Amino acid sequence: MSGSTDSNAITYVREKLFTNSAAAQASEGAKKAQSDLQFEEVTTGVKTLAHFVKASRQILDDASMLQSYINGRLAYGLKLVEDRQLLNGDGSSGGLTGIMNAAKSFADPAKLKTYSIIDQLRLAQLQVIMAEYPASGFVLNPVDWAKIELEKDTIGRHIIGNPQSLAQPTLWGVPVVQTQAMAAGTFLTGAFNLAAQIFDRQSLGIAVATENEDDFVKNLVTILCEERLALAIYRPDAFVKGSLAAKA
Repeated sequence: MSGSTDSNAITYVREKLFTNSAAAQASEGAKKAQSDLQFEEVTTGVKTLAHFVKASRQILDDASMLQSYINGRLAYGLKLVEDRQLLNGDGSSGGLTGIMNAAKSFADPAKLKTYSIIDQLRLAQLQVIMAEYPASGFVLNPVDWAKIELEKDTIGRHIIGNPQSLAQPTLWGVPVVQTQAMAAGTFLTGAFNLAAQIFDRQSLGIAVATENEDDFVKNLVTILCEERLALAIYRPDAFVKGSLAAKA
């Protein structure tokens, strides 16, 4: 989910425990079942992601196309770092605490004796469902997704891959997101649209300045790309991570 904030920190409630005791009422006037829902209050600060480059003012004056290119590359580079922070951030050095640090480890709920990697991802999806949230996607390293798409049956046919398909990557009915921010050999699945939320304090923007004395005398400009955001993880149980490994 996406959201916005006007504060330098957000406070939200994270679900700790849900005991679902819902039941039929035995008879009219009988006591109804009582469930238990416990929360903890979490405060997390808004984090700043940024970088800048120096460029020649003469070059930018002569080629506005170059400035557009630099702006685009800075924005793309910042989004790559945001990707890594949202997944793997450990909260240190002013960074976010990412989903991988809150997700639960994979534990086969079906207790199967054997399974393939494709089966394992389905079982991880089941683990999310058992936490009473619907899994809405998988996050994989591009190398791992390529291996999965290239898997073949005993007569050489692709199991799920189709070299002529233009469809977006999906597995078990949900999208697959490929990113190098996910370490090869690992995976993440979960209820990304319900169990976590990004709050934007300052959307990604580009600023150009020449006020710095060193820039002024050297005909340089500083091009800064920056954004400020916070990540709330409402239900850690709704995310499952693990190492991709078949069980023989």
